[in-house]
Amino acid sequence: MGKKAKQYTRAFAARAVRLCEESERPITETARDLGVEYGTLYGWMKKAGKTKRRDRDSLSLVTSPAPQTPEAMRAEIERLRRELEQTKKQLEFAKKAAAFFAQHEK
Repeated sequence: MGKKAKQYTRAFAARAVRLCEESERPITETARDLGVEYGTLYGWMKKAGKTKRRDRDSLSLVTSPAPQTPEAMRAEIERLRRELEQTKKQLEFAKKAAAFFAQHEK
């Protein structure tokens, strides 16, 4: 037998969407703080037309579609490659830190 889905008032959903929209924090953090599943809050945001993507470097809203010119596409690919390399380095550091702390807990 499955779990019964939580029911939220429209006012609660509207306040949650407004809070998420006005906040600089990720949707996941806001959902966690409100005690709401991420998918639920994201669904409310989508219904309200308030979903947003943030550019990691500037934290500004991205409003333009994907680059269309070959030069813009090359620049985007290069930016993504740099971002991937940075993410790989951060992951490697996190793995080493986790191993270090796991070793010292014994």
